[in-house]
Amino acid sequence: MSRLPILCLLLLLRRRRVIPLGLQLGRRLGHSEPRGRREPASPVEMGVGLVVFFTAFLTPCGYVLSSLKQFRRQ
Repeated sequence: MSRLPILCLLLLLRRRRVIPLGLQLGRRLGHSEPRGRREPASPVEMGVGLVVFFTAFLTPCGYVLSSLKQFRRQ
């Protein structure tokens, strides 16, 4: 029986440097470190954000409610 395939398999497994996420020591929480202070959003930025947020959700709702009779006919 040839030992070459077993030897190749062992070499391939040994060269692999991928460590499953749960087995990494000391680096699991590296992404949760606090970053530097960020400046708070200005009132203009908050206003634009609120307008975009409500427009994105209320426009489709308004369209559906205004066309409700047409949707019931179909």
